[in-house]
Amino acid sequence: MKKIILSSILLLVIFQCIFLETSYAKVDFDQELFKSLAQNKNKVPKIKIHNYKRVELENGMVVYLIEDHKLPIIEINAYIKGGRRQENREFAGISEFMLEMMNTGTKNFNEQQFYNFKEVNGIDFNFEANNDYLSVSANSLSVDKEELIFLLAEVLKTPKFDRSYFKRIKQETYRALTQAKMQEDALLDMYYYKEVYNNHPYSFTYNVDLRLKALNNISPKSLKKFYNSNIAPNNTILGIVGDIDVDKMEEILKLYFNSWQKKDIKIKEVEVKSNSDNYGEVILVNKSDATQAKIKMGYNFFNNDFKDKVPFTIANRIYGGGDFSSRLMKNLRIDKGYVYGIYAHDSYSQLGGDYYITTEVKADKVYQTMQEIKKEMLAIKEGKRKIKKGELFEIVNLYNAFYPKAYSSKLKVLNQLMYNVEIMNREVDYINDFIEEYNSLSQKEVQKVFSKYSYPNKFITVIVGRKEEILPIFKDKDIDIKVIESN
Repeated sequence: MKKIILSSILLLVIFQCIFLETSYAKVDFDQELFKSLAQNKNKVPKIKIHNYKRVELENGMVVYLIEDHKLPIIEINAYIKGGRRQENREFAGISEFMLEMMNTGTKNFNEQQFYNFKEVNGIDFNFEANNDYLSVSANSLSVDKEELIFLLAEVLKTPKFDRSYFKRIKQETYRALTQAKMQEDALLDMYYYKEVYNNHPYSFTYNVDLRLKALNNISPKSLKKFYNSNIAPNNTILGIVGDIDVDKMEEILKLYFNSWQKKDIKIKEVEVKSNSDNYGEVILVNKSDATQAKIKMGYNFFNNDFKDKVPFTIANRIYGGGDFSSRLMKNLRIDKGYVYGIYAHDSYSQLGGDYYITTEVKADKVYQTMQEIKKEMLAIKEGKRKIKKGELFEIVNLYNAFYPKAYSSKLKVLNQLMYNVEIMNREVDYINDFIEEYNSLSQKEVQKVFSKYSYPNKFITVIVGRKEEILPIFKDKDIDIKVIESN
C-alpha cells in the first residue's frame, strides 16, 4: 500500500516535469516551434541554491540535507567516488555486477527478506555505475525515513556476495551481453570506444567481448575484494531532500552510519591516451540483417578540466546540436534528406573524454554523409562559413529557456551541487557561473575555440551495416576500410 501511495506521489511529480518539458521534447520534431522559441528573447535564468546543511560524520562520510515539506516523501542520492575507472581488463564490468548484487540482498537480508522489507516500507533503490563514480538513489514516504536510512546502511555496509542469487545474476548478465552482441548500437559503441579510449577502463563497459570473457573471472571473492577497495564512508557523499527535520535526520544518520569504518581508498589516475595511428581509420562492422547503416565518427578529446569547455559546447551546438538550427541538420536533413537526425556531442570525464557524431543513413549514402560532416566542420574551422551572431543568439536563447528545467526540483539542484563541489572541486554556485559564462560569449570567441579544437583529420569512423552494400563504395574510391564480421 505504501508503495502505491509513494508511486502515485512520484507519478504526479514526474507528470509535472513532463508537462514543463514537453515543449523542449517537441523541438526535435517541430521546426516552426523551434524557430519561435529561438527568436523570442528569453530571460537569463538564475538557479536558486536552496538552503542546505552539510555534515561530515566521524568516519568521513559527507551528507547534504535539505528540508522540503511540499510532499510527504524523502528522496536520496549518493555519489561514491571511483566508478568504472577502478576496473581492470581481468574484471571488466565488475562495477555493474557488484551493484546488482548489492541491490538484491545483504548479510542480514536474503533476497526475499530484502524484497519484503522494501515492499512493506515502500522503499525503492536504484544503482548506477559511471566513469568516475557510482551512484545510488532511493526514496520512500517520510513516515518510513528511518527504515529507508536503515536499509541504505545495510546495503552500503554489509553486502554479501556469496548468496545463492550470485549464479542467477551471472547467468542474466551473460544473456544480456550475448544479446547485446546482436544489437547495432552495442556493436557501434564497442568498436568505437575500443579505438577512441585505447583500452582504458572507460571503454570496458562498451566492450561486450571483453566483458563476456571477464565474466568468467567474477566470483564472490573478487566482488568482495572490489567492494573493499572501492566502497567506504570517506568515499561517499549522500544527499537527502524531503519532508524531514535536518537535525533529527542528522541523528538518524549517525545512528546507522557512524559504525561504518573508514578505509584507505586509492582512486586510479591513469589518463586516457590518444593513439595517432588510428586517426582517419574507417571500420565497417558487417551486420547482414541491418536495414540502414549506423555511423559514429569521433576522436579522443579533453577531460573535465578543459578550460574552453563552455564556448566549445555552445559552438558545437551550432555545428551539430541535433536541432533544426544546427548546420549538420540543415545540410543532411533539410537540404539533402539523408538523415532523420544527426547529433555532435562533446563528452568529458575526469581522465579524458571524446568528441563524436552519430547518425543513421541508407547504405548508399554513407560515404556522402561522412564527407558532408567533415565539410561542415572545415567550413567553420577554416573560416569559410564562420559562426554568425544570429546562430549564437539562438543557442544561448534556447539554453536560457530550457536549462532551468533541468533544475526544476530541490533534489536536482542538490545533486548537481554535490557533484560540482565534492566530485569536481568546483564552487557551490557553479551552475550559475556556467549560465553567466555562456551568456557572455561573443561570436568571435566561439568561432575561435571551435576552429582551434575541431579536428576533422582525426575522425575514427565506425559503420555498422551490410558489407555488400557499403564496402564497394569505399573500394571504388580507393579508401582503406577495415571489415569486421559480427557474430
